[in-house]
Amino acid sequence: MIKAEHIFVNQTFATQAEVFKYLASQIKALDLAEDAEKVEAALFERESQSTTGMMDGFAIPHAKSATIKEPTVLLVKNNLGLEWDSLDGKPIEVIIGLFIPENMAGDTHLKLLSTISRMLMKADFKAQLKELNTEVELANLLNSGLE
Repeated sequence: MIKAEHIFVNQTFATQAEVFKYLASQIKALDLAEDAEKVEAALFERESQSTTGMMDGFAIPHAKSATIKEPTVLLVKNNLGLEWDSLDGKPIEVIIGLFIPENMAGDTHLKLLSTISRMLMKADFKAQLKELNTEVELANLLNSGLE
């Protein structure tokens, strides 16, 4: 499900808004969505409901939109800790973006979110996500957890 070109390492975003704009532009560039602005708006809409900043430096922003063509996961590793209103108040370094077509918003969205949340409960998995720094290694790690 997750390809190396869905992974973006060594980024230097200073704000959550920059991350959302980047994620939306990348999903459009990968031809997985038709309209980057609608995807970006969906990310902000979801974030306005409650924070997607989890614990230990991880965030799982997600967007549901008719412009998204297929369920997709993108991962960004940021070299700077980002203010994100995380559950533990710590800065966010690893962003796992979920992008779901509107017509698959129910089961697909909840299953993917639940699976990734469970993966992030495992200390060894979180440590590996933070340590690995190549797109291929990170894609392999995420895919092994999603199988």
